[in-house]
Amino acid sequence: MNVYPFRYLLLAGALSAVAPAWSQDEYKASAIPEPLKVKAHAVVRRSETVYTVKSLGEAVEQTHTIITILDKEGDSHASLRVPYDKLSKVNEIEGVLYDAAGKLIKKLRKNEIVDYSAMDDATLYSDNRMKIAQFPNQRSYPYTVEFTVEQTSRNLMFYPQWAPQADEYLSVEQASFLVDMPKGQALRYKEYNVANPAKIDDQGDRTRYQWSVTNLLPVEEEPFSPDARAFLPMVLTAPTELEVQGYEGKLQTWEDIGRFYYRLNKDRDVIPDELRQQIIQLTASEQTTAGKVAKVYAFLQNQTRYVSVQLGIGGWQTIEAGKVAANKYGDCKALSNYAKAMLKAIHIPAYETIIRAGKQTADIHTDFPGFQFNHVILCVPDGRDTLWLECTSQHNPFGYMGTFTGGRHALLVLPDGGKLVMTPTYKAADNVQHRHIRITLMEDGEAKAEVSSAYTGIQQESYFEAMNYMSQADQRSWVIKRVQIPAFELENYAFKAEPKRIPVVHEKLSLHVRRWGNPSGTRLFVPLNLMSHLPAVTPMDKPRKFALMLGREYEFEDADTITYQLPKGYVPEFMLEPLAIESKFGRYAVAATVKGETLVYTRKVTMHSGRYPAAAYTEWVDFRKKIARADRAQMVFIKK
Repeated sequence: MNVYPFRYLLLAGALSAVAPAWSQDEYKASAIPEPLKVKAHAVVRRSETVYTVKSLGEAVEQTHTIITILDKEGDSHASLRVPYDKLSKVNEIEGVLYDAAGKLIKKLRKNEIVDYSAMDDATLYSDNRMKIAQFPNQRSYPYTVEFTVEQTSRNLMFYPQWAPQADEYLSVEQASFLVDMPKGQALRYKEYNVANPAKIDDQGDRTRYQWSVTNLLPVEEEPFSPDARAFLPMVLTAPTELEVQGYEGKLQTWEDIGRFYYRLNKDRDVIPDELRQQIIQLTASEQTTAGKVAKVYAFLQNQTRYVSVQLGIGGWQTIEAGKVAANKYGDCKALSNYAKAMLKAIHIPAYETIIRAGKQTADIHTDFPGFQFNHVILCVPDGRDTLWLECTSQHNPFGYMGTFTGGRHALLVLPDGGKLVMTPTYKAADNVQHRHIRITLMEDGEAKAEVSSAYTGIQQESYFEAMNYMSQADQRSWVIKRVQIPAFELENYAFKAEPKRIPVVHEKLSLHVRRWGNPSGTRLFVPLNLMSHLPAVTPMDKPRKFALMLGREYEFEDADTITYQLPKGYVPEFMLEPLAIESKFGRYAVAATVKGETLVYTRKVTMHSGRYPAAAYTEWVDFRKKIARADRAQMVFIKK
């Protein structure tokens, strides 16, 4: 699960005000209450986090964490990763290892704490680095690790997110979180699933906010669970105002967030006059806004490439458009700003939009304004329509957001402040698989199959990626793995893309199937659907706790028509009765007709995403079981 990774970074000495002293006997694994060990791989014995805000521009975060690892599956908790950059400093890291009896085995030396650049292959410039403290895998369980870290930050765009139980099969004996603020500098916070609200008290010229939890039993992730914020304890914190590298701002509302981002990037959208004239000429023949934007977008894709640049104010301030024009590369904010500048040259207004991107990424907390984003796209108003541009891709179809940035909230950055908007949501009718298969079936069950498929919207994404990012050899292997027919040879395949607003990928396959039908005496058993079947869903063996969440990938429509040319002289022993299955989750329908020696099988499935109560899981399992059973249907043919 690991939806909200730990930020346990800190120094024990400053934490004495948070909790009583930890005696040596309490490092013993035998001291863990038995209920906390049931179905747990690790137990957080103690976690204490103190975040001290010294001013609008500086804070110190300190955490002391003790975790007992119960088995091999818990080994991941025996390491600590501490990111930092030029606006943050790791003052100290300590790591200590104990055996099951609480006896000290090892203290990490400074030269055993690895420090390396956090750049990846797509990153050109970055000041992001990482310190890693970890122990070798232990052969004897249980064992206990203790980490203390202190870190100073001069980028207060981001306050800590406290998630004391950040993984499944992890129990918590005790954990606390304290935010210490200068009086008059208010803290914003949002509590999720916390039994006891914040304790707030004033001490001289400081105000302290404190949360604590005890004896949290391990959580098991359930199939199709909602985002962890729905059931795990969590506290989000954020400033009301800040100062970073000379930029000051208020951050209480979404308008404030957008206004601050706009100020960071103001007047960086100026391009050379030669390029401005080139864009004017490029778009002169287009009569519509959409046509002009499409020309500029194609120019952007052909002339630039994406590289990550993580420098300065947390990577939030863009490179000037003139430098992108000269260098032909940029990161998401730079390329979006560059596209905006080119559109500005032809008097088309466009606005950067900051968003939390990712195919499996949860939406932002819309009720808690803050910098919850990791990506920038461009929004172009066009009358009653809105054009959305993903400026980092050299292949992305014009105007298509898909699973990476579609169907979620984003912050439109306007000169007078930010505004929350929704990016395009793709419905089942947008995410279609239309498949036609012509099968010539032999008497021994061997078959030749010609498969023609059209995938649209979300359903085309994996095929589009294979087309554009895989070698031909890798494409072929990928296609073979996706065909769900046993014992076949792929004789030929081809892809063709249509880059529409709802993009389409066409696929053609030629297959030689050694055993499509199963002969037995004078009978021939013919499975009707070998390429598109949906599997059943595993039922739960105990009452469900959490809501049923069907994500955007469950918004689709499949329509299959399979035409069989039967061997001469074969007639059906019985006919397949038409079947329709209706549910709140979607609809399934199949039918078969035989005319002479031709069998036509049709199948259509429509699914809908959504959030349903926990009690609906049984109905979901039943719906999928019925579909799986129907997808296994076969007909029997007898030779005259």
